[in-house]
Amino acid sequence: MRDARPAARLISLLACAGFACASGPRPKELLALEQLRTDPTLSDTDRQAFDLLAAADALLLRAEIDWDHHDRYATRRDALMGQIKMKTALALIERQRAADRTAQLGAEQALADDEYADLSDRLAVVHEQVALLERFQAATTTASRERQALSSQIAAERQRADALDGLRRAELALRAAETVDASTYAKAKDTAAAGMLQQAHKDFDAGHWDAVLTGTALATMEAEQAIAIARPSYEAASTALTIRARDRALEGDATAISTLRTRLERDGDLQRLVLVLDGLFTPKRSVLTPDEAKVLDPVKDLLAKYPTYPIQIAAFPEEQATSEAFAALALARANAVYWALVSRGIDPKRLSVDVKGAAAQTGRGKDARVELSILYHIAP
Repeated sequence: MRDARPAARLISLLACAGFACASGPRPKELLALEQLRTDPTLSDTDRQAFDLLAAADALLLRAEIDWDHHDRYATRRDALMGQIKMKTALALIERQRAADRTAQLGAEQALADDEYADLSDRLAVVHEQVALLERFQAATTTASRERQALSSQIAAERQRADALDGLRRAELALRAAETVDASTYAKAKDTAAAGMLQQAHKDFDAGHWDAVLTGTALATMEAEQAIAIARPSYEAASTALTIRARDRALEGDATAISTLRTRLERDGDLQRLVLVLDGLFTPKRSVLTPDEAKVLDPVKDLLAKYPTYPIQIAAFPEEQATSEAFAALALARANAVYWALVSRGIDPKRLSVDVKGAAAQTGRGKDARVELSILYHIAP
């Protein structure tokens, strides 16, 4: 039978909000979660689209209740879990946007490559023309008037060639800016560079070579500044793409441990890598002997190798007498595993004990075991 303590905690929390209960400074983890939840860049659509955000809300409320009851450890734990869920949801949304942008840039890069090839061909032709004109100038030393006209023509062709080279350099700078998504992370600089390059093309068509040289030099400078501004943010976003590879490595390393069984459970974008430890405890006992605890050594090595993943611990005794007895033994065994892992150097903030009572055994058989669920989120 459920009691009224959660409701009483909520009433107490609301009362404290109105009368300024003196509970000391609020922990930084709780403040950080509240700040993330009210981020103005998060739209209502995004909030409804990800179940993670709802889970983060629940954790925030639970952390507030725990704080009101002076349970600082539970407050920090729930706040940290809320931060993980919130940040992971935002990272997945940004990752999808980055993937869409990458596909778009691929198509634009192909078009840019064609334009660059065309400019290179035109530049080669111009250089050949300049070379021919220079040889012709050397051969026509007796025709002063023609030589002067030829010199003017050569100068014009050289200016045209320089203008084409400026266009090529500016085009390359703009393409380089696109590789770090400068249109997103350095929009002002990227837009300015694109506008200058567009005007330079118009000046080139009109034969205004000096204007082309000036415009392309400025466009190149703006594009290079855009690259410098955008690169740190782009590289940070790209880091999120490596998370999936790390998850696969975790699954492979866990499967390789011969002393445990593993299974994957997925609920939406929430993934559980379950490590099943059979026969860890002596029947009807909740104390780990030194020999029994040695089974946790490879598990400790795995968790230490992947230090950012949260873990839930649940125990399933070999018998199910009453719900109360089952839950008590399950809780005692789960706590024993919790402290065994902490004593081996695993950060306690990563660990939580999952107590569901006898109902958790339904449908899973009656074999005695301990399950460690490693939690993470994957792209849909």
